[in-house]
Amino acid sequence: MYIYCMKNVSLKTLLAWLVAVFFAACTVSVEPVDGDDVDSSSSSVAESSSSEKKSSGSVAKSSSSEKKSSCSAVESSSTEKSLSSSVAESSSSEKESSSNIAESSSAEKISSSSVIESSSANAKSIYEAVEESGLYTTKDSVAAYLCKFDKLPANYVGKNTGKKLYESETGNTFEKWNFNPWTTIGVMIGGDNFDNFASNPDNYHATLPEGSYHEADVDYSGANRGTKRLVYQPDCVIYYTSDHYENFTKLDIR
Repeated sequence: MYIYCMKNVSLKTLLAWLVAVFFAACTVSVEPVDGDDVDSSSSSVAESSSSEKKSSGSVAKSSSSEKKSSCSAVESSSTEKSLSSSVAESSSSEKESSSNIAESSSAEKISSSSVIESSSANAKSIYEAVEESGLYTTKDSVAAYLCKFDKLPANYVGKNTGKKLYESETGNTFEKWNFNPWTTIGVMIGGDNFDNFASNPDNYHATLPEGSYHEADVDYSGANRGTKRLVYQPDCVIYYTSDHYENFTKLDIR
């Protein structure tokens, strides 16, 4: 009967059965997937994706931080350059200031030198201008006269002569030099001896070389003889004191 059946079954039908059997076998061998496993797998994938996003965010933040750090480094470099520029400008200003000070000092020296030259030229001019018959009262003119003629001008008298003139002109008894001789009796006081020796400490002046001199008042201004004197020797050796013999300066006339 089996053979009978096989004979009556067509080849196409047999192939259809074989295909059906094959698919049935495949369906039995494939195990169904549990829903929970699918959800878990999806969750893992989602978590993995989230981790990747967080990692990506961290990388982005890190990149942002690096950019900020780079920006800060650039700003710091810019600040250092600015500071260096400021220091350079300050140094340049100091150099310019030093240069100005040096130029100012040089100008002052030149000015001082010019004053000295002018003073010297002025003294020589006065020396040439004084006349033997002239009457003189100032330091430079009297010194020039002494140097040129080796004597005081005619308007000078000694102390004793001045005292007598005062009494005869005013009718008063002389007590002290509390008056201006030039304006009161028309004379200047000078020509008296002035000794300066260390052996006589009461009349010794350390700023004046030792020796025998004569003295003369100059530049009266006020109600008495004042403190300005010329102390001189022959051959144009003349010293000037403006503080009544405390300090002396040698005069260069010729």
